[in-house]
Amino acid sequence: MQAVFYDGVTADRHEVEVDVGRDSIRVAGADPVAFSELSVADEDKQYLVLSRKDHPGWRLIFDQPVDAELRARLPQPSRYGSWIDRMGLAKASVVLAGSAAIVVAIGYAAPAVLAPLVPESWERNLGAAMVGDFGDNACRNPAASRALAAMSRRIEPASHDRTPITMTLIDVGIFNAAALPGGQVVIFDGALRETKNPDAMAGVLAHEIAHVRRRHVTQALIRELGIGALIRLFAGDVGANAEQLVSLSYTRANEFEADGDAIAALARAKIDPRPTAELFNQLDKDEGEKFAAVEFINSHPASGDRAKRFAAAFRGGSGYAPVISAADYKAMRTACPDKHDTEREREELNQAK
Repeated sequence: MQAVFYDGVTADRHEVEVDVGRDSIRVAGADPVAFSELSVADEDKQYLVLSRKDHPGWRLIFDQPVDAELRARLPQPSRYGSWIDRMGLAKASVVLAGSAAIVVAIGYAAPAVLAPLVPESWERNLGAAMVGDFGDNACRNPAASRALAAMSRRIEPASHDRTPITMTLIDVGIFNAAALPGGQVVIFDGALRETKNPDAMAGVLAHEIAHVRRRHVTQALIRELGIGALIRLFAGDVGANAEQLVSLSYTRANEFEADGDAIAALARAKIDPRPTAELFNQLDKDEGEKFAAVEFINSHPASGDRAKRFAAAFRGGSGYAPVISAADYKAMRTACPDKHDTEREREELNQAK
């Protein structure tokens, strides 16, 4: 057979005669090369290019079509990688798809498995640091603190075997409330000003408390930041991450669990669930529009189904009572200074001058 030969030592092109043996081929004037040492470097309709595994630069080029007997003895070209070529693309695709599904399943399940292994003391330190990271934005006065504590106790009575829930009002004018690690729950002033009914706010906070108890917060940290970043956070490297971490998103399963726990907590405390349902209906109605609750929607997807679930939990004759008094809720809602009122007072003062 005729072929073009490059010996890999020089760049010279050689027109050669090739003898095909039982287990090898021989280029005229050279030692025989076993078929097992050959590989197909390239193959198309015009050429078949052979190379040697142990001799870089060695090339033997045949014009197509190649003798069928010779081609049957030669290895198949490596198109996708040796194991894929051996198995076949179709079977390899099934294996790869199965492997990818396993990896995704492990990645999905890992946070739920790892979160309970994180010491609660680490979570408490991180949560306290994150609340402290808000600095002067925290709103505190004795009346609001008492009202918050009363609401928290009503939603979830204190227990010696659970980390106490600490609620903090934050002077940020967006609609949001969020669970943080270590039993910390923050309520943004915008949420209080938009939520007129204390029982609706109780439903929101019961939902956040459920995230705390089920350790969904740590799960979200593992899922979104990874183990390395989580360890750095627990080591105290919080930096300016508090507001970013407030926007952690939970899985649909997490949200479903938290809603279920919140409904159960409201039922135990004899708090009417319908105001929470009305709040979710409002969020669902305004979703996608410019609305103060956009931050809450981003981290706690609003939907009519959630509203229906809370509404369906209502039981007539259950003896529902407001979570706290109107006066206590007013103390909560006015704990942070009203920037709009302050601006109006400044304008009136300037006009008076």
